[in-house]
Amino acid sequence: MTTQIRKQFLFVLSLFICSALAAQDRFEVVHHYKPFEVELNAGYARPQGKGAKVGFLLGMEPRYNIVDQVAIGLRMEATAMARGYVGVNGTTPNGNGEAGLGLHFTPTVEYYFTNRLVRPFIGCGAGVYNFMSIEANSDNGGTIQIPTSTRFGGFARAGVEIWHLRAGFEYNFVGKTDNINNNYFGIKLGITLGGGLFDEYKGEY
Repeated sequence: MTTQIRKQFLFVLSLFICSALAAQDRFEVVHHYKPFEVELNAGYARPQGKGAKVGFLLGMEPRYNIVDQVAIGLRMEATAMARGYVGVNGTTPNGNGEAGLGLHFTPTVEYYFTNRLVRPFIGCGAGVYNFMSIEANSDNGGTIQIPTSTRFGGFARAGVEIWHLRAGFEYNFVGKTDNINNNYFGIKLGITLGGGLFDEYKGEY
């Protein structure tokens, strides 16, 4: 992640949280939430390793709130990025090749620290990561064939939910396929459909 992008995201996230915290003392009661919601999100994907090229991600995640502060779900995510690769002779992609498509399906669990308007959360998940093959330009003028890879991996996340809006960070631990680094970092902004407070609690907002 570049310093400029990181600073811009942290600035926006700080404003997002501070604006809600300014009114937090109005929401001291414990709220109760509807059990089912679906999150739609998009964001920045930063693959790890030498020769990697940043990209983007799109995702959808249905979740079921077992209790107000614990939810389980299924993260369905598509990524477009160039994974890091180092050949046996030291060649790496030069950053001008195509971004490879990835499709990932991971069951999730989340814990929310509060039942107020501002709800920080942590979570994790594990499942199947599918990366499609691409042909990339190498730093020595040739081409590199990066093959299809299907692996089991997991991720850890942290973020904040305010009403139906979410922002968060994720790190995906997928490991290597031969000389290819499959790990990647994601920054997401999302909106949830459904969920929210039960009708009898809406008047407290």
